Amino acid sequence: MNNMNPLPPVPQGAGQPQAYQGNRPPQFEGDQGRDSPQPVSAVPADPAGDDKSFKDLLTKYKNVKRLYFDGKAQIDALTGQIVHLQNAVANQRMSQSRTALDDNEYSTRWNRLNGAINNLSFNIRKDWRSVPQWLVSYVSADALKTGKAEMTAVGRAVISRWLMEEVFNKCFHPGLDPQLSQSLKEIELNIRHNAYTMTSQEEFDALTNKVVNWRMTTLEGLHRQLNSPSTADNRTAFTAKATSTLTACLYQFLNNPPPAGVEGSTSMIVELAVGIAANLPLESRDVAITYPLPGEIVQPRVMEVEKAALPPLEGQKEDGEDDDKKKEEGDDKSGKAKTVAVPSDANRVRFAGFMALEVRGRQVLWKAPIWTL
Repeated sequence: MNNMNPLPPVPQGAGQPQAYQGNRPPQFEGDQGRDSPQPVSAVPADPAGDDKSFKDLLTKYKNVKRLYFDGKAQIDALTGQIVHLQNAVANQRMSQSRTALDDNEYSTRWNRLNGAINNLSFNIRKDWRSVPQWLVSYVSADALKTGKAEMTAVGRAVISRWLMEEVFNKCFHPGLDPQLSQSLKEIELNIRHNAYTMTSQEEFDALTNKVVNWRMTTLEGLHRQLNSPSTADNRTAFTAKATSTLTACLYQFLNNPPPAGVEGSTSMIVELAVGIAANLPLESRDVAITYPLPGEIVQPRVMEVEKAALPPLEGQKEDGEDDDKKKEEGDDKSGKAKTVAVPSDANRVRFAGFMALEVRGRQVLWKAPIWTL
């Protein structure tokens, strides 16, 4: 039976417990590092040194604290000064910021004035017997005969330039005495015209501010006059005189008797122009009106070329025949005997049909319609 056991024989001594070995080495080398450190003998402290270090540290802390609060006080003081200056500037701007009419209202009134001028010019287009001398060289030879679109444009040019020179360039405020108003307007224009040549936008802005500040100061000095009962009377008298002067200006170039309705139309035109002129000096911004003269360089920023072209200009021929002499005599009366041929130049103004309106330094509200050479 024992010979048939499949398991190998058990070696002798395998089942007996091994003897305890008390001197075996430790299994981990790190066991020794876990031992508690031996207490180090206490070193006696130096009370005098500790007290000196504490005082030095306290002195440094006080110095840092003093510097911090002194700096904070200075910062607070500067901040207060900045706020005060900001408030002063804001109050000054608010006191000087005056807008009599907004941009839309100016554009609306300008459109009405342009429409009134167009209507009168169209109605009298066939009634011209001559043109002003400043337009003679810029009107075609057959314009007076045909009395078509070119003469409508001529009427627009004549009326617009008259308004520019007699109303907008001679009236500081229609409610003032006429002579005082004209003198103040002349001063305002001279401030800008007598300025040195400017090359940068900053210089243009500085000049605009100079003009506006002068105007605001002048208005403060005129407060009593502008709020007196005579203001309405002065405005009425100025409007009536301007109406009669414009009517007379047109009559000297129209057929005799003049067409009906001219005086009524000129009255409406002057009323609209005076209404605009009364608001211009009240603005804290520089609302400027300009009229391009013949021969000036085209400035697309404030000018717009009309789509409907005018007939080309032609130099008048001078012949020795009697018929031509009679023609010249007839032209003499119309102011065209000495017409000089003007060369074609698309970069120069032939004449303008209306004025330009802009807020200087901001935007153009209305471009002047022009025809080029």
